[in-house]
Amino acid sequence: MKARGLAQVLATAGLLLFAAPLSGQPTVRNLTGTVQDRHHEPLKGAIVEIENEDTKGVVSYITDRNGRYSFKRLEGEADYRIWFTYRGHRSKIRQLSQFDGRHDATINLVIKEY
Repeated sequence: MKARGLAQVLATAGLLLFAAPLSGQPTVRNLTGTVQDRHHEPLKGAIVEIENEDTKGVVSYITDRNGRYSFKRLEGEADYRIWFTYRGHRSKIRQLSQFDGRHDATINLVIKEY
């Protein structure tokens, strides 16, 4: 009898854990980070771009005086490519995968050749 009760509790807990994603509401996430030169100094005014690999839509953000950028409410079920440009130099492209489960992801970008 105890095993049956435990199984019911576990089944109910499993339904509660997966209820939000199955409710039809899209998941969203945020991405923040910093842009730095090879000496780890922040780059104010760098243009950070993020591309949704499904739609090919690109959104840009200009870093603040501390080299910080922020993208809010990104689609949780999409893959993204992210890079920045600064004074004619472009960083390597980084990836943010749809399988990265973090709601608030951080990707710090560094340019080596500047």
